[in-house]
Amino acid sequence: MELIEMQATFGCLDGAVLRPAPGLDVLCLPNGAGKSTWTAFLVAMFYGVDASERKSRDRLPVKTRYLPWSGKPMAGTVHLRHGGREIVLQRTSEGGKPMGTFRAYDPATGRAVEGLTGETCGKYFFGVEKAVFLRT
Repeated sequence: MELIEMQATFGCLDGAVLRPAPGLDVLCLPNGAGKSTWTAFLVAMFYGVDASERKSRDRLPVKTRYLPWSGKPMAGTVHLRHGGREIVLQRTSEGGKPMGTFRAYDPATGRAVEGLTGETCGKYFFGVEKAVFLRT
């Protein structure tokens, strides 16, 4: 899989765009510039945001920790190439469910990618459930 472009309204990212080059990209930015936020954004795009997650003693849930600083709803797109085809993943927030609305489509035709849902997205691309992905 190759990431072509990502756009995020997520935490400190307000419509921010990241276009990785082919190969390995390393983000060398100062503290607070969004490196961890981009990582959390990608997890949210592929696996969603657990709206039922609650605050623990030492950690805020993703839905709170990455609430956009701009006050806008969480949202994002990931344009990628996988198996020889381009796909755009899109998540938006509606009805109090952060990143709960999912769409995967072919950018050339606008047609939905059959069998790809918000619940199956991470496993479709990485072959593992969210818990396994987070441990690796």
